[in-house]
Amino acid sequence: MSGKKKSLRQSTITSFLQTGSSTPLRETERTSGSAKVKSPNENFPETDQKKNEAKGDGATPLKSVNKRRRVVISSDEEEDSDHSTSYAKDSHKKPKIVSSDSEENLAESSSMADVLTDECSRMSITSSDFNSVLVDLNEKDQKVATKVMHAANLINSLKPSIADFSEDVPDAVESPSVKVSKKGYIPRSITESDQERFPHLYDEDFRFLKPEHIKDFEGRKKSHPDYDPKTLFVPEAFMKKQTPGHKQWWTLKSQNFDTILFFKVGKFYEMYHMDAVVGVECLNLIYMRGKFAHAGFPEMAYGRYADQLVSRGYKVARIEQTETPQQLDERCKTSKVKEKVVKREVCRLTTQATRTYGVLDTSNEQNSLDFVDSSAKYFIAIAEKVKKSDSSNISTSEYGICISDTSTGTFILSQFTDDECHSFLRTLLAQHPPLQVVYEKGHSSSSTQAVLSSTVGHCQKEGLVPNAEFYGTARVLEILSGDDYFGCNVSQWPASIAGLLEDPSGGIPKSKPEYSMALSSFGATLWYFKRCLIDVDMVTMQNFTVYDPLGAPKQDISKCDTNYWKDKRMILDCAALINLNLVGPLDSRKKNTLRDPTAAKFSLYSTINKCSTPFGKRKLRVWVCSPLCDTELIAQRQDAIEFLCSMEAQTFVTESLTELRKIPDLERLLQKIHTLGLKYRVDKHPDGRAVLFDMTRYNKRKICDLANTLDGFRQVIRIRNRYLELQDDENLKQVTLLEKCFGDGFVDITRDLQHFSESFNQEQAVKEGIIVPRPGMDAEYDKTCEKEQQKKLKCSAICYVAGGKSRYTLEIPEAICDSLRDEFELKSQRKGFRRYTTPRSEDLLNELIVAEEERDKIRLDLLRRVFADFDSRKIKWAATVQAVATFDCLLSLAQYVKTCGMTMTRPELVVNSDKVFLEVEAGYHPSLALLMSSSTKQAYIPNSTFMGGDHPLTILLTGPNMGGKSTLMRQVAVLVVLAQMGCFVPASKMRFTPVDRIFTRIGASDRIMAGQSTFFVELNEAKTILRDASPHSLVVIDELGRGTSTYDGAAIASSVLKFIARSLRCRCFFSTHYLALCSEVEAENNVLFAHMSCMVENENKDDPTLENVTFLYTVVPGICPKSYGFYAAKLAGIPPTVVRAAYDASKQYHVGVNNTTDSLRKLRSMAQGGGVAREKIVAAIDSLL
Repeated sequence: MSGKKKSLRQSTITSFLQTGSSTPLRETERTSGSAKVKSPNENFPETDQKKNEAKGDGATPLKSVNKRRRVVISSDEEEDSDHSTSYAKDSHKKPKIVSSDSEENLAESSSMADVLTDECSRMSITSSDFNSVLVDLNEKDQKVATKVMHAANLINSLKPSIADFSEDVPDAVESPSVKVSKKGYIPRSITESDQERFPHLYDEDFRFLKPEHIKDFEGRKKSHPDYDPKTLFVPEAFMKKQTPGHKQWWTLKSQNFDTILFFKVGKFYEMYHMDAVVGVECLNLIYMRGKFAHAGFPEMAYGRYADQLVSRGYKVARIEQTETPQQLDERCKTSKVKEKVVKREVCRLTTQATRTYGVLDTSNEQNSLDFVDSSAKYFIAIAEKVKKSDSSNISTSEYGICISDTSTGTFILSQFTDDECHSFLRTLLAQHPPLQVVYEKGHSSSSTQAVLSSTVGHCQKEGLVPNAEFYGTARVLEILSGDDYFGCNVSQWPASIAGLLEDPSGGIPKSKPEYSMALSSFGATLWYFKRCLIDVDMVTMQNFTVYDPLGAPKQDISKCDTNYWKDKRMILDCAALINLNLVGPLDSRKKNTLRDPTAAKFSLYSTINKCSTPFGKRKLRVWVCSPLCDTELIAQRQDAIEFLCSMEAQTFVTESLTELRKIPDLERLLQKIHTLGLKYRVDKHPDGRAVLFDMTRYNKRKICDLANTLDGFRQVIRIRNRYLELQDDENLKQVTLLEKCFGDGFVDITRDLQHFSESFNQEQAVKEGIIVPRPGMDAEYDKTCEKEQQKKLKCSAICYVAGGKSRYTLEIPEAICDSLRDEFELKSQRKGFRRYTTPRSEDLLNELIVAEEERDKIRLDLLRRVFADFDSRKIKWAATVQAVATFDCLLSLAQYVKTCGMTMTRPELVVNSDKVFLEVEAGYHPSLALLMSSSTKQAYIPNSTFMGGDHPLTILLTGPNMGGKSTLMRQVAVLVVLAQMGCFVPASKMRFTPVDRIFTRIGASDRIMAGQSTFFVELNEAKTILRDASPHSLVVIDELGRGTSTYDGAAIASSVLKFIARSLRCRCFFSTHYLALCSEVEAENNVLFAHMSCMVENENKDDPTLENVTFLYTVVPGICPKSYGFYAAKLAGIPPTVVRAAYDASKQYHVGVNNTTDSLRKLRSMAQGGGVAREKIVAAIDSLL
C-alpha cells in the first residue's frame, strides 16, 4: 500500500477517534408515521421498502438538506427502527405552514417541517423567537409549528459538545447557544448525556484503533517488517461487548482493514465507524443517530457510491446476507450453536484495477457501459530476481510480469532480463500504464521501486507475502489443474499457457525455467483476484498472450529483405513514447499538474483517434505503441485507407460510421456475459447465495446486457451486408485487409444470432426481467412445463375454483352437500355453495405445486443457461469483435487523412535498398491537424529532411532558442511512426527504409523519486542508444550535455556524436547550442550541418534588448552563428537590466577566452621558433595563469 493511501486511511481513523466524524452528528427526526418493519434478526433493523419506494427510487443521499434527498438510517443497536426518507425545499424560501392537526398530515408536510427544523436548529430557540413565529398563524397551524419547535429543541439537545473535539473547552463557547460555522456547528459545552451518547470518544475500548496501537491480525505493529495492513487485531474483550450483528461486522473488518465495507442490513448497505466517516466525507451521506458513526444508503444506489469511492483509490467490499431468516431458523435447529443473525459474506471486493462492471455496479438500466471510460485498466504483478555481474558491481534484474485487464478478461505474460536502467520494464509500464501494481514483499529491489515511483507514481502499489500470497510456480499449476479452472487435462489448456510448460502432454505440469517467474507473477494475480472473488471469472475466459518487450532476436542486417522484416514491429521504449508524446502522459488524470497540460490533447493518439467504438479506441492505442515493420502488412493498411478515402466508398463509409456508433463495448460485454453464464457462480460463489431485494431490476439489467450485445452484433452484420454489396467494384477486390474484416475472412455469426432470436422474445424478456424460452428451444424446461400441465389436466372434468388461500377446491351446491361422503372436507362457503377438498385432490395439488416449483427453479437457472449458451460461442464473438476493431481503426485513420487540412501522401517503404535512408519533402507535424481544423487559422511552415542515401546519415542541427529545432526532430520521428502504422502522412512525399526502433534523448528532466539527476538521466538515455541502436534505427538527440558544466557537456556530446557518425551509422538528428561541437566534427563526412533560420532586426552589439528576432521555422544548410539566448530571455520577461548585465558578462567571458587563445598561439610560436630567451617563455606562461 502506498504511503499516500496509508496516510489517507490513518487520517480517517484519527478523525473517527478524535471526533467520531468529520463533522458533528446531525440528528434527523422521523417524518413518517408508518409502522416499523421487524428485522429478521434483532441486531439489525429491517427496512420499510414500500415507504422508501413511495418517496423515490434511490436518489443520492446527501449531507445537505437543501434541495437534496436525505436517506435516514437509524442505529441498529438493541432497539429496532425503520429507515425513512425525508425531503426539504430550498432553505432560502419562506416555509409554508400546512394546516393540519393530525399525525398523518404532519407526516405529509415533512418538507415544511424539515425546513423549519433545519432553520431552528441553527439558532437558540427562545420564547420570543417562537412567539414571533406564531403571531399570524391559526390554531391548527400553531399546533404544527409547536411540534416543529419541539423537534428543533430536541435536535439542539442532542448535538455533540465542544469536548467531543477538544479536551480544553474555550470560554468563548461555554454558552449553551449554538452558532453556525462554514463546516458545521460549534457544539455547546460537554454534558453527562454526551458521554453516554458518544462513548467511543472517551472509552478506552477503542484504544486499539489509535494509530500508535494498531496491529494486524497476528498482533504485529506497523513497525514490524511483516506487518499486514490488510488485517486488524480486535481485542477479544471488545468483541464480547458487541451485539451479534456488530460482532459480525468487526470480524469482517478485521479481515479487510484496508477496505471500506458496504454491509447489507435488510435492503440497505450500512457503513459503520471509520467507514462511515469516509462515507460522509466522500459521498455526502449523513450520520445516523446512535452511539457511533453510522451512515448508509439503499441497495439500488450501490453502483454509484462504490464507483465514487473506487475512483478515489479506496477498496470497497460488498457484503451480502447469504441466508434468509427461514434458513437461519433451519440452521439453528440442526446446530448446537444458536446464532441470532443471518450469515453475511463478502461477495465482491472492488479496486481501481479490478472493476468488472457487473449488474450491481451500474445505475444505467439500459446500457451498463454507456458512461464507462473506454481505456484499459491494467493490473500488473511483478516478480523479480536480482543478478549481480561477476566483472562489475553493476546488477541487473530478471522480471516475470503478468498484465491483466479485468474489464475484458485478458492476461499478458512476460519474462525477460532487463538492463541496469530497467529500460524494458519502463517500456512495458509505458505501453500498459497500470492502475495497480503488486510485487513480492522482500524481493523487490530499491531500484525497481524507484522505477515504479518515477514512471507510474500515480498507481497503487502493494507488496504480497511470498508463497502465501505471491504463489510459486508449482502452486499456480496446481490451482489451474482444478475443476473450476482448466482441469487436469493439460492438452485442453489454452495454447499460450501450455507453451510455457515443459511437457504439456505429461501427467503433472511443470514450467519451463525461462517462464517460471512469469507464471509466479500470474500466481500473484491469481491470489489477488481470488481475494476480489473474480479469479474464476477471469481465468476461464482463457484469453492469454505471451509478450516479448525485447522484440524479435537480432538478425544479420546484411540480408535485409522482405523476409527480414516479416512479422516484426517497431520498438518504442518509454522514453520515445513520452518524449514524442505519442499517447499522452502515463496518467492523464493528473493533467492539471503536468508541466504541459496540453500534452494529452495534442498527442499522436488523440490526433488520429476518431474511432466510434470503445474497443476500437483500445486497439488504436496498441497500433500507436507498436507500429509495424512488415511492409506487406503496412501496404495492406495503406490500401484499405486509400479505398476508404475514395469517392466510391463514401456511402459505405457514412453508413458504417452510423452503425458503428450504435455498437456498445462488445469486448467488455463478452466478459460480463461469460461471468453471468458460469455455473460456478451459482453453486460456489457467495453471490449465488446472496439475498438481493430487487432481483427483477438486476435480471432486467442482465437481459439488457445480452440484448445490447446481440443488437451490437446485428449492427455488425448490417455493415458486412453493406460491404458485400460493393463486391462488384474491381478496386475493392484488391483491399486484402477489408476482405479479412468483412469478406472471406469474416466469421459468419448469422446463424448464431438467428438461434437467439428464435429462442425467446427479446422485447418481452427485457420488459419482464425473465426469459421464457419458446417451445422446443429448451428440452428440460419443456419437459417440466408438460409435467405441470399433466397435473392440471388429470382433473379437468371436475369444476375447481380458487378461494382465499386455497387452490383447486371443489365448489358444490348446498342442496346436494348432505349426500357427500365423509372424505369431503369443508374449506369455505358462499351463498348457495360450499367448497370442499378430498385427499385425492390435495395429493394432486401437492404434485402440481412440486411441478410448479421445479418449473420455477429451472426458469431461474434458465437465464444463466442462456448466457452460458452465448458464451459457448465466444471464439466466434471475439473474432468478430477484433475484425470490427480493425475496421474501426482503419476508418479512424481514413477520417484523419480526409480531415487533416494538410497535403497527405502515401509513404513509400523500401526494403531492398543497400543503404538506409529517409526522405521527407514538405512535411508537417501530424498533430498540427488539430490546430488546422480549429477556428484559428495560422500559417504553418513545412520542412524537408534528407538522411542517408546520397546524403549524410547524421544531421547536426543548430539555431536560435525557440527556433523550432526540437519540433523538427520530433516531427520526423512521429512521421515515421505514423507511416509504419500504415497511415498516410502530412507531407508532399515520403520515402524511407523501415525503422526498427526509435531512440530519443529529448528535454531536461530529473527523476527525483528514482534518485537520478538530470545529467544522469541524459547519460542513461545516451547509453541505451550507443548500446542498442542498429543501422536501421532512428536516433533523436536534443542538446546532450546540458546537465553538467559546459566543458564536460561539450566533450561528452562530441564523443557521442562521433561514435554515432562513425560506428553506428544510423539515421540521427543531433541538436546543440555548443558551437565548439561543430568545429570538432567539421571533418566528419557523415555529418551534415543545418540550422533553423531566423531574421534579426535592430541588431545591436551593445544592447541585446533592442534586437528583434523573427523565427522563420525553416531548416537550411550551415551553422547558426548565435543562439540568441538574450532575445529568449527578453521574451520570457526577464527584466532588461538583468539581460544587459548578462550580456556584459558574456562579452567579458568571450574577451577572456579570445585573449587566452591569442596568448597560447604566441607561446606555441615562441616554442616552435627557437632562439627565444627562457625568461620570455616563463613570462608568457605566467600571463596565462
